[in-house]
Amino acid sequence: MKNLILLYVIFITSNLLQAHGCHPEVVNCPIDDTEINFCVIGASAAFGNYADFQLQIDEENFYEEQIKSCPNCRYTGLLADFKVVFDEKQKKEIKGFLSKFKRKYFDDVKECEIAAQLKEFLKESNDKIANCYLIGSYILKLKSKKIDQRKELQDKARHFFIRAIENKEYSNPIEISSINYLIAELYRRTADFKNAIKYYDVVINSPQKSPWIEDMVSIQKELAVKGDNNNRI
Repeated sequence: MKNLILLYVIFITSNLLQAHGCHPEVVNCPIDDTEINFCVIGASAAFGNYADFQLQIDEENFYEEQIKSCPNCRYTGLLADFKVVFDEKQKKEIKGFLSKFKRKYFDDVKECEIAAQLKEFLKESNDKIANCYLIGSYILKLKSKKIDQRKELQDKARHFFIRAIENKEYSNPIEISSINYLIAELYRRTADFKNAIKYYDVVINSPQKSPWIEDMVSIQKELAVKGDNNNRI
């Protein structure tokens, strides 16, 4: 999540258009050249955000449209990932990794998981891996019957965000505070209140943080103190 501009959009790909509605964009799979259709929805469609940074947005399937999968080779990723150029050796290695996913049904959440695993295979940043898991958890926010799956994705996102902090993948102090806040929030939502409070305190004691984080961190810490793991806010 480099180059933080607005807290509301730190988890949105930089290629999103600032307009309402769906803007179709056709790209080719970088592995086998299959056409992939993305529906790019402008971030200006958002009217607020939840306590875990998920945008409240008036466009249906906003997060479901963030990650796509090639129906043939199963290459999976964000729009920007489909614009990457690989050499023949890399393509062969990626095909080998993806072969285990062929003939398997992919829903939107599974695509997020595969995208994260592929990024890990390609040794991309922990931040990018975490973001894929986070998007998957956002898709499941209001699906009460899949709360356990949502928590699994939140656990994985948190793990990689912590690794990103440890590996100094962020240089902006305000962004670091935002990520630490998110780590705390993901701990709280999965009922690890001790670690949630620890990370909330890190943010509270940070001299540089966004005004939104400044307002939210004490409120969310109080929930952790009370043992409240509300995962819908």
